[in-house]
Amino acid sequence: MAVRAVMGDRPDDRAFRGEAVAVPPRPTRGGCRLDPTVRAAKDGAGNGRSSAPTTKARPIPSWSKGTPMPALAFRTFDQCADEPPKQWAIKGVIALDEDSSWFGPPGALKSALLTDIAVHLASGRDWRGQPTKQPLGCVYFALERAALTRRRLAAYAVRDGLRDLPIAVTDEIVDLIDISCVDTVVETVKAAEALFGHSIGLLTFDTYAKGVAAGGGDEDKAQHANIVAANLKLVHERLAHPVHIATIGHSGKDQGRGERGSSAKLGHVDLAVQISGDNVRTATVVKGNDQADGVLTSFGVQEIAIGSDDDGEPLVVGILSSEVVTALSSTRRTARQNLALNALDRIILEYGQEPPPGSDIPPWAKPVSITHWRDELIRCGVLDHEAKNPRSAFKRLKDGLTAAREIVERDGLVWPVQLGAMTHAPPLPAARESIGSLLPPLPPSPVPRPPP
Repeated sequence: MAVRAVMGDRPDDRAFRGEAVAVPPRPTRGGCRLDPTVRAAKDGAGNGRSSAPTTKARPIPSWSKGTPMPALAFRTFDQCADEPPKQWAIKGVIALDEDSSWFGPPGALKSALLTDIAVHLASGRDWRGQPTKQPLGCVYFALERAALTRRRLAAYAVRDGLRDLPIAVTDEIVDLIDISCVDTVVETVKAAEALFGHSIGLLTFDTYAKGVAAGGGDEDKAQHANIVAANLKLVHERLAHPVHIATIGHSGKDQGRGERGSSAKLGHVDLAVQISGDNVRTATVVKGNDQADGVLTSFGVQEIAIGSDDDGEPLVVGILSSEVVTALSSTRRTARQNLALNALDRIILEYGQEPPPGSDIPPWAKPVSITHWRDELIRCGVLDHEAKNPRSAFKRLKDGLTAAREIVERDGLVWPVQLGAMTHAPPLPAARESIGSLLPPLPPSPVPRPPP
């Protein structure tokens, strides 16, 4: 029987005087935190049923033995005004000190997508038009198909000529239900950082279901999902610097109902991305704490030969293609957006630039400056030059096309995700082919054309 000081115990006035009162241990539902003697008695009962996942019994904290309970740390209203902005590793994709879930049906290339993100983050390269803010290492907890993950990394080394990236792959099972997983994960991250001499910023668990099942848990149970969430939060707290924790999951038979398992997981993560599609896969943000929902990227597969098998046949591995692939959106563009895209195509033919060396801008993109595009929109009447605030109208138009994944803007340059006028571009969608008739005759330009 544990003894602790109890204040305000109604059945016994001795509590008011601070006298010790015997309190029996209270096993929680599901078997977690059971007293070892209770657990032994229960396991020996011989009821034939499997026991629920358990965590190790925690010692009674010192404050329960009569000392005052310590207060939780907090920040005041005024101090919240000094809260730093979100720290991005890859802008709009991977934020530090956050968790994400990436899910889809079997064969949706979920693991391939997260491997691609890890390679770009570790090499410091921009990821599919999204700027990488700082190069960071990755620990990939491959709870299934670890050999395939390693072959994919070998394919990036062959295709992109990469070497010495701070990426570690472990194929050992991690029981995410057991509190001891916190020490396991933290020590693994520290060991990887010591080896690479480089900070780790991304932890990927592939798959979430395997990590839950390893401890006898059920991903459909909110209790087990919340235990995992609490353990992952402890990982964040125990590490000396912020990281992003990504888990890979599965959608159910009805993909429209989101990720398989308890909705408690969706409540825990900061970002949820669903992968769908056949020949062209599309990653769609279905939950973002402070970012818009919608298409994140679309991608195809590129097969890379990394060697030969035992029979001398080429050993081929599929990884994400580096080319921009666009899945046509079902959202209908406005007439003004069509005109703006057509004007962007037109001005790229005149003023398109070669992508800067070493950038992730596709070679066919030929970006132009934001200023050139805005002036062209004013020149052809899409924007009113005499409007009270033409800059605001242009920003709304530009932001709407960016959110719809129609254009990419970076470092003062802009280009369309799909450009039909260029020689090596993907084919022009029908909606863009038919807008020529909507263009008004070109009036005398109130803004002179920029020099080439």
